[in-house]
Amino acid sequence: MKILATMHIGGPNSYLPLPIESTLTWGLCFSCLAVSGYHYNKSIPLSSGWCYNIYRRTRILVRSLFGGLIGRPLQDSALADHGDDATWIPLTTHSRSELERASPWERYLSLLRLFEKCHPEVLTPLSVPTKNGYSRERALSNMDSFEELKCHANASLIHVLRTNDICRRLASLAMRPYYPSKWPQIYGDQQQQRGQYPHTTTLLLRQFPHNRLLQRMSIFWKYLLILPSLEEVKSFYYIPRSPVTPIAVSRNKKHVNDCNYPYRISLILPAYREKGSHLFKKLTKALELAQDPNEIEVVVVDAGGCSDLELLLPLTGDDNENIDTDNDGSNSDKPYFGRVSIFSYKSGGGRGPCLNFGAHVATGRILTFCHSDTTMPKHWDEKIQSTLENSDDRRQRVNSCAFSFGVDTSPEGLSMPFESSSSETATYCPRGIRALEFFTNVRNYLFSLPYGDQVLSLHACVFHFTGGYPDQCLMEDYDMVSLLRRRAALFTPPYDLSSGDIVQERLAIISGAPALCSPRRWQKHGVLYVTFMNYKFVNMYAGRRKTSPDDLFKLYYGSEAPKRETEESPWEVELAKIMNKHSAE
Repeated sequence: MKILATMHIGGPNSYLPLPIESTLTWGLCFSCLAVSGYHYNKSIPLSSGWCYNIYRRTRILVRSLFGGLIGRPLQDSALADHGDDATWIPLTTHSRSELERASPWERYLSLLRLFEKCHPEVLTPLSVPTKNGYSRERALSNMDSFEELKCHANASLIHVLRTNDICRRLASLAMRPYYPSKWPQIYGDQQQQRGQYPHTTTLLLRQFPHNRLLQRMSIFWKYLLILPSLEEVKSFYYIPRSPVTPIAVSRNKKHVNDCNYPYRISLILPAYREKGSHLFKKLTKALELAQDPNEIEVVVVDAGGCSDLELLLPLTGDDNENIDTDNDGSNSDKPYFGRVSIFSYKSGGGRGPCLNFGAHVATGRILTFCHSDTTMPKHWDEKIQSTLENSDDRRQRVNSCAFSFGVDTSPEGLSMPFESSSSETATYCPRGIRALEFFTNVRNYLFSLPYGDQVLSLHACVFHFTGGYPDQCLMEDYDMVSLLRRRAALFTPPYDLSSGDIVQERLAIISGAPALCSPRRWQKHGVLYVTFMNYKFVNMYAGRRKTSPDDLFKLYYGSEAPKRETEESPWEVELAKIMNKHSAE
């Protein structure tokens, strides 16, 4: 990785001739497309039930014909890792630290204690008190009463797991597939389990098949996965109540809130070491290109090192004066945002926690996550809303959308300021940037894998329902999109009685003009270096090495991962408070 940078292979001071560098760039981008295809097929088509069954039957046939000569190499193939997670879909996203911090059994015990303390009605059919003090299901003489009680408890279980964020995360972590050798305390002898399950995963339900709560969650799992309906999306289905107040806020006095969400779209911009003048230019451009900016809320999250962010407040037309007092009407036709809020985020942890913070303080019906150096296409707000809510096919439901990929190579985009010791990069157009754009868009349409610089958008309730971004400093957008596309490819919702159809999910790429990201990093390091680094890290993160986000951050930026106030995720901290409160009582 360092060789490309030190030998000037790519970048403004490249020693390579233009034809050679362009050829290498096209070849590298094509090979990176193959890497994306490998991870896509491994996580979706190859993990589907029918494909795994074909593989399993073929392996049994080959081993019966040739004995054990090629049995062990076959077990080391990619399909051997899936086992019980063939078509398993998590309820929420999870960070790597959440997966490694506790075993599935420990998560199950936490969920059980939380049910006992806060939602005892969920556990009613598990035990029924009798006169002798025993808890047996057959103690009720009237079986109809027990069945009614059981149906009520099952309905309560579904309701709690669909609406309670902490219970939903714990259930998803408890039911996840895992390697038995990683958690030997559940099974006893580690070496014996390694011999029994060398390369496959298993489930708690397989280890404890008579556990009633695990059985019930497994039965109703498909109902727990169903997204909130579009009618619920447009109402107050779930809006987090955050006690955090903005450090600066400006409202358009002409904006009238509707009966549900105050704003149609919340444009969330995480900012780190950004200047207010630069953000003002980007937001002014987004304001001019929006079709109905009055229904847009801008949420700027200052993660540190930003300056002059107060310059953004006049974008609502409220410059500390009442805009309605203008008698000449000069401002009547000028577009303004509905609201601009500036929040200070000091909890650390990197980009994932910062984006989640912005989502929790936003009040828009649709959450649009945009990088601070991204230029929006024309009528971007209308395209996002129509893609998410106005689908022509009633049998499909768009769970999220993103724009096509593009790089701003205009003179204004190339002259964007960035940290660099060389002045030659001020107007340098990176070689091979068109190859990067082409293969990135091919990746988007073939494998449904847009990244964060393509302006990912989804409904607020869908964002919180699926767990938001993983609480980690890097690769949070990759994990979020991976869950959404896995749901779209593998999850078939139950029959919808209201519409008479099976509503399948999909991740949509908005056709037309792309969202243009800044060429700063490609200008500084070259397309070869940046593309190689990006896909190497994706392979390190999603491949067999399973490199942690903190280690990737150190390799990518050359510094330690951002420090956190607490090692636990916010929902884990809240869970500890709830359990301590009930223990004290």
